[in-house]
Amino acid sequence: MKILLIICSLLAVSFSLKAQQDVVISQLDLKEITKAVGKEVVLVDSVYDGRAFDNHTLLNIGGKYPGQIISVFIAKNDYKNFDHDILSSFLHKKVTINGKVSMYNGKAQIIVTRPEQLKLTLNL
Repeated sequence: MKILLIICSLLAVSFSLKAQQDVVISQLDLKEITKAVGKEVVLVDSVYDGRAFDNHTLLNIGGKYPGQIISVFIAKNDYKNFDHDILSSFLHKKVTINGKVSMYNGKAQIIVTRPEQLKLTLNL
């Protein structure tokens, strides 16, 4: 019985530590995103605008370029992982983004490499 209690306690601590690693960012605290640089986040907001370039696609969150708060960066090499056109699938739609926040030219960004990191969010 003691062993079962110890195992359950360890599992609870393990799940608690994992939950603390992911930071959930809502629309209200999106402007605080720079405090999450280097951390894994789950971000829910709308894609205000975006652009497909020759070697990557950018989706702007929290405002239109150049006033966006954070950008989602998808490299051309990662397009093969998506079974749909990235820009048209997510533009002007509410999305959930999972990834690590980094900075590029003074702006926050999340680099997305897999479809699991970028999904449409249902409005319920």
